[in-house]
Amino acid sequence: MPFLLDYRRADRVSTVLVQEALLEQGYTPGPADGHFGLQTMRAVVAFQKAHDLKETGAVDDGLYQSITTGKKPPAPKPAKKPAAKKAPAAKATGDKKPAAKKAPAKKPPAEKPSVTT
Repeated sequence: MPFLLDYRRADRVSTVLVQEALLEQGYTPGPADGHFGLQTMRAVVAFQKAHDLKETGAVDDGLYQSITTGKKPPAPKPAKKPAAKKAPAAKATGDKKPAAKKAPAKKPPAEKPSVTT
């Protein structure tokens, strides 16, 4: 299972190391208290943005190493683009007239109730 720190799940020791490293690099993760809160997440996003990484706010193995050791972050993986669908070929209409529109179907007349006195 890959290492991951985010606001939902984080161990205190790793979070403190990330917070201290971000603080040393000029980011503001808040106090180095081991809680992966909003300030820490914003500092991680700022680090990711500054290094042209996907801005998730979560710390995986590669990002943890680059934050704590100061080494270059891992290069972002190129996203796979889905294959483009070809547009249907235009039909040659030539000199044909457009198809006539059909008239709506008529309903049979409703029977009137008979009135007997």
